[in-house]
Amino acid sequence: MTILRSNYIFDTITKTTFAGFIQIEKGLIKKIGPLADIPQGEVIDYSEQMIIPSFIDCHVHFYLSALIHAGHLIQLSGISEQEFAQQVPALPTTHGWKLGIGWFSSDFGQNVYPTKNSIDTVCSDVPVMLISGDAHSIWLNTKAMEVLQITKEKIPQGISGEAIFEENELTGCFLEAVAINYLAEVLEIFKEKIADTYLAYMAHLNQMGITTIGDVALTGESWDDLVYPELFQQIEEAATTRAILYPAMRSEITELTEIAAKYCSPKVQMGGVKQFFDGVTSTHTAFLKEEYETPYFEGDVGSPLIATERMRQLILLANQQGWPMRIHTIGDEAIHQALTYYQESLAKFPLAQGKYNTLEHLEVMDPTDLALVNQEQLVISVQPSHLLVGYETLEEEVGTKRAGEMFPFQSFLTQGATLAFGTDTPVVVDVTPLESIYYAVARREKSGVPTERLMPTEVISVADALYAHTQGAAKALSRTDIGTLAIGNHADICILSQNLLTCSEEEILETEILATMMDGEWVYQK
Repeated sequence: MTILRSNYIFDTITKTTFAGFIQIEKGLIKKIGPLADIPQGEVIDYSEQMIIPSFIDCHVHFYLSALIHAGHLIQLSGISEQEFAQQVPALPTTHGWKLGIGWFSSDFGQNVYPTKNSIDTVCSDVPVMLISGDAHSIWLNTKAMEVLQITKEKIPQGISGEAIFEENELTGCFLEAVAINYLAEVLEIFKEKIADTYLAYMAHLNQMGITTIGDVALTGESWDDLVYPELFQQIEEAATTRAILYPAMRSEITELTEIAAKYCSPKVQMGGVKQFFDGVTSTHTAFLKEEYETPYFEGDVGSPLIATERMRQLILLANQQGWPMRIHTIGDEAIHQALTYYQESLAKFPLAQGKYNTLEHLEVMDPTDLALVNQEQLVISVQPSHLLVGYETLEEEVGTKRAGEMFPFQSFLTQGATLAFGTDTPVVVDVTPLESIYYAVARREKSGVPTERLMPTEVISVADALYAHTQGAAKALSRTDIGTLAIGNHADICILSQNLLTCSEEEILETEILATMMDGEWVYQK
């Protein structure tokens, strides 16, 4: 038996703190009460520290993130094609490849994509793959294309995305599912000895106060979605982070049905399925209601990655099977249609109690659609750190009016929506939950820039942000046994150095994770 005591225990129902105790037995929360009722036994006293449910990152791409943490995939930075190319020679060669991540084509200019030539100039004898920062594109050199046997006649057909051509020749840049097709092939080799890599990354997450992640498909159509339940099952006993998995939703559901039946433990389970309605604004693959600010062609509004009627059918099919659906939606037209289809599915195939569909990202949000987010069995899953990813180019991409209405977190709450937080790592790398809370509350970088805040009317409270990274995130994963401090729930608990609810914005960033518990066992102690 373990008894924890604090003057500041976070109650996700009231979004306030109370002075009291938590009694833990056999990995579960056995009893919660006021200090006057504290039971006999050895008490761990966290009087002035804050006790919260451990953090949940409900949107990650675990495989890529673990490879970055292990140093197999190197994070790069820069604002020009040449800057990134010049860093290639210094990349380590692993399994015969030089691998990096972090470029954004929008930094190079509108409708400007990098080419194999810039890498060939500095590295022509080793295959190179550079993944875009949003993980929706890849950039290869000539050697890499030779190794992968890529020719213009062999580009995958029948899936979203494209190979970029110049003068009828491949440039080495590939987008969306076509890109992930090749990315998965290159990274396949790392799966052979992944156990230590996964466990090390889990320990890293524990230091952030995280004990649960939602591992979501990186693509909706490629042969490999980079969600690997078998890898988590191999290390399940030693795992210090729960993995709730969302493979790509397909029209043929035989394999998904087998996955759902096989992976259903408290630590490793299929939570539902994932799909992509559109792409990202930086490559004009996000699906908008009206033309982009700097259109690539007349009438450029992007397009759905999946035909709208097919997406509707996939939503209905998933919910009919009892599987929650998670849909990537960046553009306002994709958001509108997905919200409409969810309404229809709720009427036809309501999910079991405690299960929720989600929309992911909702970046370019049309205010006229805000009322649609208040649906039963729907969670709005957002990533506060995305506010700061390329915000300098948003007006150039979608125009001043739409840019000023993006990431409307407070508006979602005002409409009665349930908000959930994640990071979408490795789109951002090593962003902690405390930093996510800061971004949602401050709407600016940690340095205090921009001073005027981004979309300042959309600031939310610390309490709402803390809820979104705990119980809100648990709802996004359709879990009722974690995310809140309640009798019978798993004893997944985090100890913070101070009471977040009374912190200034700057003090949020100064808060420390003192300890993290999973199933009643300490998985991290500072």
